[in-house]
Amino acid sequence: MKQFILFATILLTYLECEAQSNNRIYQKSYRTGVKPFTKPYNPGSNSIIIKNDTIVFPRNGKSTFLVYKVFYNSSASSQFRKGILVMGSGNNESNPTVGKLDEPAENALCNKAVQNGYVAAILQYTKGPGIVNWNASAQQLADDYDVCISTLSTKFNIPKSKSVVGGVSYAGFLLLTVNAYFNTLNYCKGLLAPCSATNTDAASQFKIPIYNICCKGEYEVGGGNVTGSTLYNAIHANVKSKSECVIDNNCQSHCGNLWTNELYTKMNYWLQ
Repeated sequence: MKQFILFATILLTYLECEAQSNNRIYQKSYRTGVKPFTKPYNPGSNSIIIKNDTIVFPRNGKSTFLVYKVFYNSSASSQFRKGILVMGSGNNESNPTVGKLDEPAENALCNKAVQNGYVAAILQYTKGPGIVNWNASAQQLADDYDVCISTLSTKFNIPKSKSVVGGVSYAGFLLLTVNAYFNTLNYCKGLLAPCSATNTDAASQFKIPIYNICCKGEYEVGGGNVTGSTLYNAIHANVKSKSECVIDNNCQSHCGNLWTNELYTKMNYWLQ
């Protein structure tokens, strides 16, 4: 009998301690303010996404596959949908390939743009004939840009008119030609053309403003092409006030700088 009473006493003491212990744990959890989740936690609900995507569209009776690298914020808030930037890479004008997606200048600019609320893309434009048929190359490039902008406009609910195009070297040369002699991208707010050039006749027929920047040394001139004040003075009066042609005296080579801040500042100015 005494053994039973002793056992019962020990059991009751243990249960009381457990209850007190559980109570302490509950109170500690309660004081933290932690509440059960009512829906799954999504840490990426407002984050920057960079990925490759593909557009399929008809051209000359055939399906064309166009790859682009897109930079966007996962939030659909209007503060992250301020406008569209589409960039293109340099190339070998005598024997061009498709546009490149991993060049440093284009990626640096697109990263800065998406960090500041824009949707940006680097276009793997279709291989063209290059200088063998410059006008055909320009028209094909313009069509590629237009398809990419249209896709981004629909996907992210941004008007096409809130877009800026740009190209480094080869793509910039072509876009300057497009700006003068084709109407495909006239809805854009402006054209970024680092280390690129064109002739004064083309400049006199520009439809949208440009921002042209090159290193000193005139590596882009020749064959009638001009840069700097000569190019600027020839720009059509309707777009001249919003254009700028700069010679960077801190570099002396073709595409000798990334010019990320300069290009972004002009893009942002056009899209405000």
